[in-house]
Amino acid sequence: MTEDDLYPLLAPLAGGQVYPYVAPLGSDGKPSVSPPWIIFSIVDDVSADVLCGQAESSTSVQIDVYSLTIKEARSIRDHALEAVKSLAPTEITKIQGYEPDFRLYRATIDFRITS
Repeated sequence: MTEDDLYPLLAPLAGGQVYPYVAPLGSDGKPSVSPPWIIFSIVDDVSADVLCGQAESSTSVQIDVYSLTIKEARSIRDHALEAVKSLAPTEITKIQGYEPDFRLYRATIDFRITS
């Protein structure tokens, strides 16, 4: 599992504002794009070992949606989950939050992909 596997699935969402790890930043260190946007991250990739080598890999993925409203952030997050269904995500966790520094709502989804 790589970023190249996730990006095409998420690219149609949030008006195409989908970025791995961090949104584009301006010279002031603040995001240079207008909400909403999506940031996705591969948190870890753990391989299981068996006597004859590696059996499978389990990848942890996090998708964060930033928006001016929690309703929009949740809606885009739900569309993101639907977009990655073909990867058969498991251990799905949904989290809501607020980023006071940027005055944006955040809707996060964490899940695992086993391959």
